[in-house]
Amino acid sequence: MCGILATSRRIVGLNHVTEFLQFRGPDLTNHVEINGVDFVHTLLSMTGLPMPQPFTNDDNSVVALFNGEIYNYRDFGDFDSDGCCILPIYEKFGFDCVKHMDGEFALVLIDFEKDILLFSTDIFSIKPLWLAIEGRDFALSSYESSIDRLGFAEPIQVEANSTYILCLSTLELIKRKDVYCFDLTQHKGDFVDWNRAFEEAIAKRTQNIKHGIFIGLSSGYDSGAIACALENQNVDFTAYSVIGSENRDTIEKRIARTDASRLMELPLEKFLHSREYLKNHCEEYALRIDNGEQDILDDFQVKYIEVCDILDELEPIYRELKDPEVTDKVRVNRNEKKWLEQKISQYLEVVEYRNKGQMLTNDNGAIGMGHICSSGRKEGQLIYLSGSGADEIFSDYGFGGVKHFGHSTIGGKFPESLERVFPWKNFFDNTQRAYLMKEEYVSGSHGIEGRYPFLDKMVVQEFLWLTPELKNSTYKSVLHQYMEESGYPFDKQQKVGFNCGFSFDGKGNYSNKISSHRIVGEALRESLIVNLEREIGKTRQRKNRFKILNHLSKD
Repeated sequence: MCGILATSRRIVGLNHVTEFLQFRGPDLTNHVEINGVDFVHTLLSMTGLPMPQPFTNDDNSVVALFNGEIYNYRDFGDFDSDGCCILPIYEKFGFDCVKHMDGEFALVLIDFEKDILLFSTDIFSIKPLWLAIEGRDFALSSYESSIDRLGFAEPIQVEANSTYILCLSTLELIKRKDVYCFDLTQHKGDFVDWNRAFEEAIAKRTQNIKHGIFIGLSSGYDSGAIACALENQNVDFTAYSVIGSENRDTIEKRIARTDASRLMELPLEKFLHSREYLKNHCEEYALRIDNGEQDILDDFQVKYIEVCDILDELEPIYRELKDPEVTDKVRVNRNEKKWLEQKISQYLEVVEYRNKGQMLTNDNGAIGMGHICSSGRKEGQLIYLSGSGADEIFSDYGFGGVKHFGHSTIGGKFPESLERVFPWKNFFDNTQRAYLMKEEYVSGSHGIEGRYPFLDKMVVQEFLWLTPELKNSTYKSVLHQYMEESGYPFDKQQKVGFNCGFSFDGKGNYSNKISSHRIVGEALRESLIVNLEREIGKTRQRKNRFKILNHLSKD
């Protein structure tokens, strides 16, 4: 993991501009100017020899910066470090170079001779990348703050699964390309290939490393499946567990199987200390999770227009005729209008909070994760295997068509035709992006590299290839069968989010709160039952998710 910055503006006050990038890459900061572009790299060395960036060809006509890991770099030559493969891959495959890289990364490449600026996320934009363009000036960086401090207004985060090619001299868009196109054919009738892909995803993230591995071990499915796979492959790792809302009996059964385990209590004093660390060392980030409130607001606004139209039609009749039946209808619709106005006002406040008020450094899960990362770093464990992405891909936060949370699209019931709902809201965006950034920003503030086996290309593709019957057979069916076959303890059909025992009131105060364990597939209210036709109707809107493309096309 590293921090990167490339800009056509001169950098004045390097330490200020790269303040938060330096936590991502504490080993070395390198700043060079090539052909009028400033390149900055903050290094956290993970694979092979320490390798300062940027990477350049012999005459400096092609220059690249990247952050993350390219796991298949040895497929392209005997390189000292993974980033060394980027220029040879670009030379061989041109604009399709990123399609051949298997990993978790953000990439910036400039070909001065061909007047090309290329930048790309990985499939799920696991590693953050931000862009700003003003006139003929540009900046690309791992963090928004570095771009802000260069004087650019309103940087935009580059969306998942996107490679952009621009003309360097004019910054006009040449093309946008998908990093990978998922095949949505559901044809595999057993879990064999998924199991193989998952174990390969674990293996590639735990081989050829220079630092220790740790996980946050809860009583849930995701961390349990990772711990189970690590055990199956005899990989040394440290497991940190915060009791919080977890099932202690399951945690203790798991710990008993783990050679290096740390069962931690997190009192309020340590919790607040972890929060203070994030406030001072972590790039701030607005999570912007739409938990379904926007849909409810849209429904209320549509209904409000209907009621107003009815009143516009009834009011003249009411004033002229004083008919009792008309009078009653006017009274009912006036009351409904008033009620709708109250609801719309209430939900506008909630949506505003979702867009601007959900700050990463106040999130109790982020604070608890920060405490775990701090403990890992003290023990020399610098590689964090995350369970992020499993909820979004394998269940979409639900089961059997019942949403566990309002932000779910399909409620864990995968239809016969995936094309009708793909991508569901959380597949690339919403909670996928928010929780990935939470993990990346928190781990980055501690100089820890996050790796994400559930978002491995083939782990996701093999899941999509499973028949609907297999996908829908149990909650998170792939993880259920994997742990069950290995005899690994887990709480079947239960969902509880990571909660270290505290809740934020939005005003700077925290109180004790233990999240309840819920049986998946049981609806707490009618609005959590999936309306599939409604969700299908929004698929086209979800496909139009390319903010950078829309921004560049508009310009």
